[in-house]
Amino acid sequence: MMIRLRSFSTFLRSNSDQTHPQFEHLLLQKSRFGFDKLDDAHLMFDKMLQLQPLPSVTEFSQLLTSLVRIKQYSAALSVFRYMRVLNIPVDIITFSIAINCCCRFNRVDYAFSLLGEIMKRGFLPNVVTYTTLVRGLIIQDNAVQAESLFKKLVRLNVIQPNIVTYNTIIDGLCKKGYTCVAVTLFKYMQRKGCQPDTVTYNIVIHSLCKDRLVDYALGLFDEMSESGVAPDIRTYNLLIQGLCNINRWEDVRRFLREMEIRNFFPNVHTFSILVDAYGKEGKIKDAEDVIELMIQRGQYPNVVTYNSLMDGYCLRGEVDEAFSVLATMTGKGILPDIISYNILINGFCKKLKVDRAVDLFQQMPLQGLAPTIETYCTILQGFFHTGRHVEAHKFYKAMLNKGIELDIFTCNTMLDGLFKNRCATEALSFFHLMQCNGLSPHIHTYSILIDGLCKNGNLEKARTLFQSLPCKGLRPDVKAYTMMIRGLCQNGLLFEANELFQEMKANDCLPDSGVYNTLIRGCLYHKNYNEAVVLIDEMRARGFSADVSTTSLLLGLLESKEQDHDLLALCKRFLP
Repeated sequence: MMIRLRSFSTFLRSNSDQTHPQFEHLLLQKSRFGFDKLDDAHLMFDKMLQLQPLPSVTEFSQLLTSLVRIKQYSAALSVFRYMRVLNIPVDIITFSIAINCCCRFNRVDYAFSLLGEIMKRGFLPNVVTYTTLVRGLIIQDNAVQAESLFKKLVRLNVIQPNIVTYNTIIDGLCKKGYTCVAVTLFKYMQRKGCQPDTVTYNIVIHSLCKDRLVDYALGLFDEMSESGVAPDIRTYNLLIQGLCNINRWEDVRRFLREMEIRNFFPNVHTFSILVDAYGKEGKIKDAEDVIELMIQRGQYPNVVTYNSLMDGYCLRGEVDEAFSVLATMTGKGILPDIISYNILINGFCKKLKVDRAVDLFQQMPLQGLAPTIETYCTILQGFFHTGRHVEAHKFYKAMLNKGIELDIFTCNTMLDGLFKNRCATEALSFFHLMQCNGLSPHIHTYSILIDGLCKNGNLEKARTLFQSLPCKGLRPDVKAYTMMIRGLCQNGLLFEANELFQEMKANDCLPDSGVYNTLIRGCLYHKNYNEAVVLIDEMRARGFSADVSTTSLLLGLLESKEQDHDLLALCKRFLP
């Protein structure tokens, strides 16, 4: 029978003579659901220390588990350390919980030291202990080391992993973006005689589809049937999502037909995927038809469905129509969520209707919704894009006064906006302030700085900053190279820009369409038409094409009637 308490902390304070059975019951409940407040957990621990005899190691482990439930990993480790100071007995379960907390707390090094202590005490680590360590390595982005450790443990017969173990590790790899490593482990488990189940296939199919490797995912789907593993509605939804993402509509229709043949009928999630896909393609009529169809089939749209429809309208620039969808939702008793408001706020900001976005922002608390960092950054961008940098500053200060914790994304938004509003001095001051506050700039931050400095006539500062990146432990990415190359081209330093382009390729940073177009425009501006031809041929060989700016520039040169043999040859090649 569940003990009903008006106040957990009052109950503990007012019952100094609690018997062990009552504590056992409380601990069991809290280990399942967690504490409402961290103070209650601390109070429970203090009370346990006062009991004579002391509660068993199982009960202390349940207390640690209750802290893990509410993601208080640091607090759980503090309790664990205190237990050891007081010589309270521990067992393999207690150690495994502590190892899990270390891994969740990004301290895998300490987790491995606990593994050594387990062995010194004569305990035998089990499959849960080792699986936790492997997952910890994955969390810390050491996927290769995690896979190597796991395979070594299996090879030496230290553990006998089951389907749950494999699924846990494969899921961790996929969630961290290590799809290739996950697929390797998937094949390994098959060779070891552990048959993947529907969950395993769904995990890998999902990751492959996210990476747009849909044909590989379809191959796994066929393998499922051949292996006698039955797909479920989630399998079909994952593949339909993947196919929608790459616009393979005929295959989508085929899968929808196959679903119904196998008695898997589209659910709300299936229909929402289709609404989202049609919306992203700008096919709003088709998206609305899907909603009509789902209602006819007894599947009623939810907030996700309507958010997808609103997003589709916003992508077409039809923000007022998107706003009317919000009214439709609320009229049907469906409460909008934070995503609903973020979509509309972003839509209004892109249409330069920042005041409408601010109105929505102010309505959010009335709906019981707290704006996210994304919401704040969207409005900041809106102010900057409309040249209202003074209001952006005020909004930023109001954000800080509300106790919003700054992250690197917010700082990048401020930096970019200040530079684009010709406030280079303020931008640099903000960058130094950001560093003083302990926020570590990443490569995207430096790309914004390099671009801003170049556009504000500080090429030398930009060059020095770019050259200092390796000393800061940062490797320039394609955006950083593009910003620096653009700055050099704008200053007529084509030779240096081309050298940097060659260095980029030598450093295994693959050029994209933006880099090629930047260099080609540089060559056209400075009448280096022969080099432009070489770059165009190389760009086309890599599957890229000229963007609108490059094409417009070339057409402008033609209209100027410049009689240059190399230019005419270039135009014949470029504009057949």
